[in-house]
Amino acid sequence: MKCKFLGSALLSSLLLATAAWAQETPLESSLESYLVVEEGGEERLMPAEEAGPGDTIEYRLLYTNVSDRTLSGLVVNGPIPDNTRYVGDTDNASVAAEFTVSAGAGDDFQSEPYTRVVTGENGNQQEEVVPPEDYTRLRWEPVESIAPEQTQTYVYRVEVE
Repeated sequence: MKCKFLGSALLSSLLLATAAWAQETPLESSLESYLVVEEGGEERLMPAEEAGPGDTIEYRLLYTNVSDRTLSGLVVNGPIPDNTRYVGDTDNASVAAEFTVSAGAGDDFQSEPYTRVVTGENGNQQEEVVPPEDYTRLRWEPVESIAPEQTQTYVYRVEVE
């Protein structure tokens, strides 16, 4: 069953940026969401107005420096919306950035592969790799500053469950 895709409702939850200058300097952010469609063996992106189980959505988070000075310290968070799962190896950034992921509810971001310690039936603890579909949030920390009028883009895909 297809359901209306509420890109604008996700905008507030997907576009989370933090920096020391965030309250004093304008940084415009926007979200683009596309339905990934395969036709004739090639991918095509269409505006995501509806999505159903098995559909893939590509999110593009765009941040533009609208001030007259260079900004630094941006941290971009991309949550994985409810009823979707991250599609591994689909993260991309238009600038060099440290990419980390979380599979928990707190600030437990790690570089991939994400691992956690589990206790087996015998009481022994061991480290296990968490699969990308279990990630709950993504994070980029650009190593570059944002020059005036520059736009940085961060991309990832999720699959609707």
